[in-house]
Amino acid sequence: MEEELKDLRKVVVDEGNYLTVEQIYERVGQFRELWSVAVTSEEKNRALKKLVERIVYNREGNGGELRVCYR
Repeated sequence: MEEELKDLRKVVVDEGNYLTVEQIYERVGQFRELWSVAVTSEEKNRALKKLVERIVYNREGNGGELRVCYR
């Protein structure tokens, strides 16, 4: 029950941090500008970090789960 309560609190906090449409357009614009001039892997990673906070990969047996957490 304690774990479920922690998870619910996290959901409530996360839902309060939604971006506005304008903020999304701004981040996508920044990404596109950086990506269009990116040559190296490091430059491409910097561009992707404008959109992606982290990628979580959970491996289970022969399969797995990949979750992308956007900014």
